[in-house]
Amino acid sequence: CPTTGQKLEPYEEVVVDVDTEYSGTVVNALTGSRKGVLVEMVDDAQGKARLKFEIPSRGLLGFGPEIATATRGTAVMHHMYLEDREYAGPIGQGSDRGKLVCNEMGKATLFALESLQARGTLFVAPGEMVYPGMVIGENAKSGDLEVNPVRAKATNNMRTQAKDEKLYLTPPKKFSIEELIGYMSEDEVIEVTPQSVRLRKSELDSGVRERAARSRKKQMDASKAKGGKK
Repeated sequence: CPTTGQKLEPYEEVVVDVDTEYSGTVVNALTGSRKGVLVEMVDDAQGKARLKFEIPSRGLLGFGPEIATATRGTAVMHHMYLEDREYAGPIGQGSDRGKLVCNEMGKATLFALESLQARGTLFVAPGEMVYPGMVIGENAKSGDLEVNPVRAKATNNMRTQAKDEKLYLTPPKKFSIEELIGYMSEDEVIEVTPQSVRLRKSELDSGVRERAARSRKKQMDASKAKGGKK
């Protein structure tokens, strides 16, 4: 705000009509990391609930597709600008989710992806071009994990039943740009080309990323220690 110097952001009023059985899902989705506040909840005799929220506009990024899936398409959402309010701070769960980060350049192989799918959810399919720093999946555990999705199967003259078994791969998860905006972490950017939409680390060099992560951890530890002494 030019007058007070306070950092402001737009807030919206959101009204969601949904089956009562999914009302808890909608409340949890909007009042958690998205920083929404439930201001009204009304149930009717037909098994429907009307939920009214006040939420920062950026908290709605990626919410539509997410809630449509969670409520099996039963949710209907309307939203409109309310007013500018004090900045709500960091929003989104992206920073809490570990990612599978590519460390080699080339085409992703079925052999490599089949072994990687046990570590999380994949975003790429065999044959897709990948490069160091590109996010190719979500880690099942917290923290980022460097992986090699272009690793090829070793070739030799020995044949065994185990090696000759067919490989099966779950179809990769695909995101729209809106979904990626709501999903990405603070150290990531979206790369948009006529052929594809990719998520990657803003710093492609893994060594630089590791040093930056250690620096952030030291700063956080120092801040916590300082706060504990007060």
